[in-house]
Amino acid sequence: VLFPFLYLQGNARAAFVPFAAAFALALVWSVVSSVIMIPAVGVGDAGGTAWPTLDRFYLATLAPLLRWRRLTLTLVVAGLALVGWGFVKHVPKSSFGNWYGQRTQLSINVTFPRGSDPESLDRSMAEFERITVGREGVEKVEARGYGSNARVEVSFTKAAALTALPLQMQEEVTERAVLVGGASVSVYGRGPGFYNGGGGASVAYRIKLLGYSFGGVERLAKDLKARLEGISRVRNVNINAASYWGAERAVSVILTPDRAALARAGLTARDFAAAIAREIRGAVGGQRLEFDGEQILVSLKATGSRERSLDELKSALVPNVTGSPVRIGDLAQVSEREGLGTIQREDQQYLRVVAYDFRGPAKLADRTHEAFMKSITPPAGYTVSDQQFSWEEDQSTKGLWLVFAAGVTLVILAVAIVFNSIWATAMVFLSLPLCLSGVAAVFWATGTSFSREAAVGVILVVGLAVHQAILLVDAALEKRRDGAGLTIDAVLSAASDRAGMIMLVTLTTMASLIPLAVGADSDSLFASIALATAGGTVAGTLGALWIVPVYLVGWRGAGSSRPQSAAQSL
Repeated sequence: VLFPFLYLQGNARAAFVPFAAAFALALVWSVVSSVIMIPAVGVGDAGGTAWPTLDRFYLATLAPLLRWRRLTLTLVVAGLALVGWGFVKHVPKSSFGNWYGQRTQLSINVTFPRGSDPESLDRSMAEFERITVGREGVEKVEARGYGSNARVEVSFTKAAALTALPLQMQEEVTERAVLVGGASVSVYGRGPGFYNGGGGASVAYRIKLLGYSFGGVERLAKDLKARLEGISRVRNVNINAASYWGAERAVSVILTPDRAALARAGLTARDFAAAIAREIRGAVGGQRLEFDGEQILVSLKATGSRERSLDELKSALVPNVTGSPVRIGDLAQVSEREGLGTIQREDQQYLRVVAYDFRGPAKLADRTHEAFMKSITPPAGYTVSDQQFSWEEDQSTKGLWLVFAAGVTLVILAVAIVFNSIWATAMVFLSLPLCLSGVAAVFWATGTSFSREAAVGVILVVGLAVHQAILLVDAALEKRRDGAGLTIDAVLSAASDRAGMIMLVTLTTMASLIPLAVGADSDSLFASIALATAGGTVAGTLGALWIVPVYLVGWRGAGSSRPQSAAQSL
């Protein structure tokens, strides 16, 4: 019945059909074998206890729990509260899957203008390799160059991904990328080391500004930048984040000539412009020379013009009529200015995006950002808002909660119909918290992130782990039907009678889960499902053997005047 719910959640319906078909065939075969084959094979069994020593040990450990049932129930409630607290506080959650084994990586993309010198690209890649290669916690560094683009991939070990090394190295590479002139450099990280969990991390926010004046929008962005930089946890405030992808920032070199200094050196503006053109890359015109009757445009460049730094540009000599050593820095004010690489307009208004990172927990980051947005009062004619992604939000998590609720409801209805007893239904329902606590405990103990795949395992637990409680409650109903009442001796007899069946159900279930987890990483798809299902099944077994009997003692129950066992109902 749950398959239609799963079918309607998500888009992978083509992959769902064979999975549903295989499950349906397996279910039909199990019913046929249970009803026809196994009864035929089991004819002539003499019965009896196959392991008397284990049976005596089980009863010896269960009897004290039944006699001190109030203390037992108090400890059980305290244990459930402790496991729930540990799951909420210490188990990382991932809303978009469990990374499917994805490693923590840092990507560095370098793009030079078309036609640039390949040696400049190679030197830039070597600079980033010197920062990353050989560092403790770095597993591998790969560099690839093609045309005017280059890419450096830094892979971290799993242990280093849980430390501050990825974010620290991202800052170091970003500081070096700022010094690469004439190129567009983007540095970004991906994987659990940058985004997973709710602890210390970097949360990015983007603020959208709109206005009819380009200069007014720029002044408003600078004002917001100054206010954001006053917040201690805010880093990397960028007022030129025009888009999510590509190079949105452009750095320009600004030269402001000093006409008085040019006059003293005997230089005209044209002479000064020609001297600067020889010191930098790019098309600057040239002199036409004739070779073998053919005119060729020749541009004269100074040595090292392709990788000239700002300080070297200031120190470059300018030829003049006096023959005195005059530098560019003596004749003009040289500075750099960061601006937009592209100008965007929306509804005839200029668009500018202010982006920043918040170093700290996600909840604190959200509260700080909301308070900052409420404190902004834009001038008349300007608007300030959060910039959000335009695509639809993933709703699969809500679908999983719907399937989980439907599964619990169907289990309760099935038990109520078969047993025809409200009391028996309540006892089975009380076993569910024990099963779910096993899921929470195993993820807390292993430090594995709880993702959507693990939630699928929880849904399976709802159906699998209650089998043990159903067996025990069925035996208790038989004792109650005999008129003995649910005394300690009656519950001990019922538990002893069904302990072997409960262990058999658990062993067969675990045998089908072990192949999923063997040889797989703890954060892989199948291992997450197997881990959640195994943890819930084991906890359900322990609860059915030692905790659920404590529930049964002393209960008279309410329900049908003619309670019947599950076997009789079937």
